[in-house]
Amino acid sequence: MSKESNQLAKMSRRLTHRKRRYDEIEGYNTEGNSLTTCSICSQEMENPKALPCLHSFCLKCLESSSSCSTSFVCPLCQEKIPLPPDGVNGFRDSFFINRMKERKAIFKVGKVIMPCASCEATGRQVTSRCMNCNGFLCYKCVRLHKTIKPLRIHKVFTLDQLRSGKVDMSKLMLEKDECCPKHKEQVLRWYCKTCDIPICRDCTVMEHTRPEHDYVPLESAVKDHLEEIKNLVTACKDINRKLIGAITKADKVKAKLDSQLTKATKQLKDAESQAKEEFLKALQENVKTTTDQLNAIKMKRYEKIENEMMELRNMQSKISNVQEIGNQLIKSGSKHDVASNYAVLCKTLKQVQGEITLHNPVNVSLSKVKFNPHQKDSVESVHLGTLSSGSMSPRDRTGKWVLEKEIGVEGPGKIKGGFGVAVDPTTSDILIADWTDQNVKVFDSDGNYKHVIFDDYLDLHPHDVAVSVDGFLFITDYTACVKVFSHDGIYLNQFPARSPDGKSSITDGSELYGLAIDSDGNLLVGSSKKYISKHKQDGTHIATMKTAICPLFIGMTRANRYAYSDTRIIQYKGSLLYATNLTASYHWRSWRPCGVCCSDDGIIYVSCYGSSYGGGQGGIYSFTEDGSYLGCITTDVTWAQGIALIDNDRLVVVQFAGRPAKIFSYVE
Repeated sequence: MSKESNQLAKMSRRLTHRKRRYDEIEGYNTEGNSLTTCSICSQEMENPKALPCLHSFCLKCLESSSSCSTSFVCPLCQEKIPLPPDGVNGFRDSFFINRMKERKAIFKVGKVIMPCASCEATGRQVTSRCMNCNGFLCYKCVRLHKTIKPLRIHKVFTLDQLRSGKVDMSKLMLEKDECCPKHKEQVLRWYCKTCDIPICRDCTVMEHTRPEHDYVPLESAVKDHLEEIKNLVTACKDINRKLIGAITKADKVKAKLDSQLTKATKQLKDAESQAKEEFLKALQENVKTTTDQLNAIKMKRYEKIENEMMELRNMQSKISNVQEIGNQLIKSGSKHDVASNYAVLCKTLKQVQGEITLHNPVNVSLSKVKFNPHQKDSVESVHLGTLSSGSMSPRDRTGKWVLEKEIGVEGPGKIKGGFGVAVDPTTSDILIADWTDQNVKVFDSDGNYKHVIFDDYLDLHPHDVAVSVDGFLFITDYTACVKVFSHDGIYLNQFPARSPDGKSSITDGSELYGLAIDSDGNLLVGSSKKYISKHKQDGTHIATMKTAICPLFIGMTRANRYAYSDTRIIQYKGSLLYATNLTASYHWRSWRPCGVCCSDDGIIYVSCYGSSYGGGQGGIYSFTEDGSYLGCITTDVTWAQGIALIDNDRLVVVQFAGRPAKIFSYVE
């Protein structure tokens, strides 16, 4: 390589290194905006003030934006914040933003003419920075620093040293002491645990005296605070992921609504073109009325979905900002930064976590809209059809169901002994527990085989499977523990169920069967010892309910009640509501109910197992939530086991003994 090439390569590496350091010092947040830029005036902040919501703005911008004498609304997160007694000037000074500005200033010198901080001369270019004086110096003032005895101990570095990285500027700034805002000459060396602020020596004998105030050395407090902030920031990751998942789900609901609206509008126009010419005027009036109905549905639901999405985005933006501030404090915050932001950061994080817990997800039924064409042998009046928007009564659901597809017939996705089934709430993938093949097979919502989930280190004979909105898979396999897998099929951990007397399923000798997840995200586990154990998704035990039968399969109703089956269907909400003995009531003597699932519009579907050697015929039957029998969906199943809804119009039922699973579709 030539000498010129070597020089160019070295220059390129230096430029790349300098740009990387500049980007780091610029301090961009997750939205790509500099943290030192005021969101009100879009300029670099002057006299930055930090609000309790952790957003920072220029003092002058806050003064111009404050129109109320008692409260202030944050322009970014819209949080209403009480004003301090002395107005916006009473908000905390943002040491964190000032420190970032100081770093950026080092890279701006040379591009922007700056006067010397000592002699204030404007004709000489500044060449160095004194870390003790917090100012840029010209070459003459640098000489004075080296000759005047009190200034000799000051740390003075050239701009080239700071820019090139030869001097660790971040370390210097973190080690620098901050002075007390009230006692300007005193260094902040203590932390008042009563007031959650750093204080100086004078503060300890004046405003923060013992025993009313408890204070400790600042170093000790910062060490404890950093550890708690790390834990809270880690918790933010899970919350942020849930919010992003909820926003994604809302986008999918909106997209599905658009698709259904487009399809319904097309069906309406097709029906219009088929109408008689002599009824054109009346036809157009009917089209306009129905279109107005469609538009009304669209506007109403768009507004509801957009409001939900706006709330989710605001929450996601808020948690992202808190997470970013926390990460910056962990990465480059000084002890004063940590001490100053600890109390409000922890309060905000815990508040956001509470808001997430209370927030209900977007209702999937908002995407339900359908045009039902009017069908008659002769046209007596111009009436194209009716609209249905997802509010069908239970009895409207007992019409014609047709076999859409058989899945798991052959190939690598062949089902050898299916038991339980679940539908992924975010992707609509179908997961089938294959007891004989010792794995869980995954199909898309149309029944096309995708992949298989198994673990070589487990004796996995799966009975039932459930999927959370976060993508975690829960499997029971005739052992005493629930197995937990990631969405990619990686084994994570396991935990036992708990009997009513507090014993784990490992000690009471039970086997685990049915699985379900309620609307609060809690896991319900059925045991052979006739109880249902309720857990958080991390395995923490919540409660256990005794049952009259062994819960082979469990379903959740829209009222958050538990419907489970064996030889009967029993619905619970803490205590028995009703029991329906199918064999006694309807004389289906040669088969028994197995799978159970519940729809959004209040129907309980039951799959019934009918053995061929017993002369029985299986099927799928439907009931209302109060136990009333609605009707037979289909008898085109024999060895039926688990059942699940892909959506309110499609059912998937699993069969045992090497028989394929079947998807049935509802037809108006």
